[in-house]
Amino acid sequence: MTGPVTAVDLLFLASCVWISIALVMVHGLSRVAFVGTNFIELFGAYLVGRVLVRDAAGHRRFLRAMLLLVVLLFPFALLEFLTGTKLLNMAFGTVLSMRETGLPQQRLGFTRAATSFSHPIHFGLFASLVFANVYVLFWRSRTLWRLGATGFVAVAAMLSISSSALFSLVLQTAMIVWDRALAFLKSRWVIGIAGGAGLLVFLLVSVQGGLFTYINENLIFAQGAGEHRLDVYHYGMLEVLRHPFFGVGLNDWARPFWRPHPTLDSFWLMTAVRHGIPGILLLMIGLVTGMLRISAARGLDEDGRHYRSGYLVALCGLILTLSTVHIWGPVTVLVMAYLGAGAWFYNGDHRAASADPARLRRERAAARRAGAVDGAASTPTARESEAIVRPQPVGYEKEPGRRHGSATVAGGTAGRGGRGAGGTAAGPRPRKRV
Repeated sequence: MTGPVTAVDLLFLASCVWISIALVMVHGLSRVAFVGTNFIELFGAYLVGRVLVRDAAGHRRFLRAMLLLVVLLFPFALLEFLTGTKLLNMAFGTVLSMRETGLPQQRLGFTRAATSFSHPIHFGLFASLVFANVYVLFWRSRTLWRLGATGFVAVAAMLSISSSALFSLVLQTAMIVWDRALAFLKSRWVIGIAGGAGLLVFLLVSVQGGLFTYINENLIFAQGAGEHRLDVYHYGMLEVLRHPFFGVGLNDWARPFWRPHPTLDSFWLMTAVRHGIPGILLLMIGLVTGMLRISAARGLDEDGRHYRSGYLVALCGLILTLSTVHIWGPVTVLVMAYLGAGAWFYNGDHRAASADPARLRRERAAARRAGAVDGAASTPTARESEAIVRPQPVGYEKEPGRRHGSATVAGGTAGRGGRGAGGTAAGPRPRKRV
């Protein structure tokens, strides 16, 4: 049902195994419980998406479930955005022990909405991941409804007041517009990737002070956070070079005294610092290999091709977001499940399950009706059955011009000895039935 094991599966498994080995090498068996739970969070979550999403119908249900979560969380996010009240934490805190998230974070005079997530940026990541997928989910619907649903998800993402989520939305919007505007051009994505790479190189060379410095100082909500990221990237890379194979594990990493907070605002960099270059390299090779296989997948119907476009566009936004965000807990499970959910494009069932469910039900009902009609046409009625078994008189002809000695009587063929199907085709006149 899930297809054969692929190279992408093995690469993700190898990355998770290496991360476990690196933790044991750094901490010994003192962190064995964390090693197990971390492996389940990473590869176990990947398998959840890999196994549960096997065709377009499963992918459609997955996207609808994510959209439903955005819809359910939106009122709580809006309330937190306007008033700073964490209603979900207050409600569940009466019966459960909730993790303290500190004081509400303020930006632009509003509170950054986190809803049920550990950090506002995680809520922004989740909502931005739904953005492009919702656009393709309603590709059969009217344009107004399609744009309205997509805009609703964008508003939910912006309630987190996160620069990372905003950059992801901008990138996804640009890719969607490019795809729609050049839909007639088969090689549009090759041109787009080449043009994007050329533009990036041009900006890296031409922007004074460096592109990343310019972005962190001018295009994010909090300039202090941008300066923090620049220091984090610099000292984080130095730590990777000092511990290239197994990383530092869960130990603290070396950084300047004016950056006391241990957070590394990059999932890719944090993985390399904690678990070494092999762990992050295997993960990134698996990710790129999966994207290439999804892009080259054949046999997809119209639904599948639209879902593939939305999946890859959202995945590009996710890669960008993870460059400026570190994730942990439930959002890590969500990200890994999303990576596993894309395997069906190249390793799943592209047959009738990919069609619209309502259309499938209509086709099955029509097939059942057609089968009933065919069965009724091939099954003789009571009158026809009586005619078959009733002996016919000599000289009887069911149709004009048919001889009684060798003709078919009521659909039967004259057999050996001149006997027809169901009775005597020739002989003395039978007695009259009473």
